[in-house]
Amino acid sequence: MQIVIPQLYRAPDFAPEPPVFTSEEDCITTEETPFEVYVYLMAFRSQVNLQEYLQFFSSFLDTYPGFAGLEDNSDVQPEGVSCSVPPHFNLTYVHYLPGGYLNGHTARISYLGKSKFNFLDEARLKEWLTVLHGDKNPKRILDIGTGPGFSAFVLAEMFPEAEVIAVDLGAPYIRWARKWQELRNITNIQFYHANAEEMSWLESESFDLISYAYVLHEMPADNAIRVVNEIYRLLAPGGTMNGFEIPYIEDIASRWAYTEFNTWGHDWQVQGVQGPVVG
Repeated sequence: MQIVIPQLYRAPDFAPEPPVFTSEEDCITTEETPFEVYVYLMAFRSQVNLQEYLQFFSSFLDTYPGFAGLEDNSDVQPEGVSCSVPPHFNLTYVHYLPGGYLNGHTARISYLGKSKFNFLDEARLKEWLTVLHGDKNPKRILDIGTGPGFSAFVLAEMFPEAEVIAVDLGAPYIRWARKWQELRNITNIQFYHANAEEMSWLESESFDLISYAYVLHEMPADNAIRVVNEIYRLLAPGGTMNGFEIPYIEDIASRWAYTEFNTWGHDWQVQGVQGPVVG
């Protein structure tokens, strides 16, 4: 039997030349480079030398712009509202990201996920949001876990008359999103560093559509429930909650096997080196 590895998953024996970004704008606008493809592919071959790979990955990411701001992140928070980051958020580094989502040097790698994850792809997001909600006319939209802003931009362009509020726990990612917003000249979004478990700064029953993509699976159940409770508090009567998530496997044995395969046997509740997906 001959096994053929698809081209997408082949990596060269030597590393291509790494990119050098001299500005945040370059970091946002430059297409994925061969070296970044190489780094991504090598991650999935690092099961036996994960710590060594992460050291290499971290040293490379440190060459990226860090999307830094004020030390207390008040430059990207709602006026007069601080953001409490829950302990689980940086306990483990999801998707290999050294320092997690709080490390601004990882923002570009997360952004490049648009070519790898279905609902980070704006075309696919627009396709399904149109199918599900294209007939609606929301005036106020909340996007939870916006990351670099993919879904927020799609919603803003689909509903140009709506006000879009987009929140994320990663302050550097909000700075990325605001910079990208300037480059795209989209004016109906407000990006904020905020915790979706507690959004008392937003008025109850004030949103017609609340959406999230790939968010709840990256937190413990208690935290996820608090996010959902806030969604219900904020939805206007007759409003819509939209969520794109990884499949939930009801069969316990199948779920265990799926989890072990995707986390390489690591427990997300144990601090330290983890496998590719911890959820």
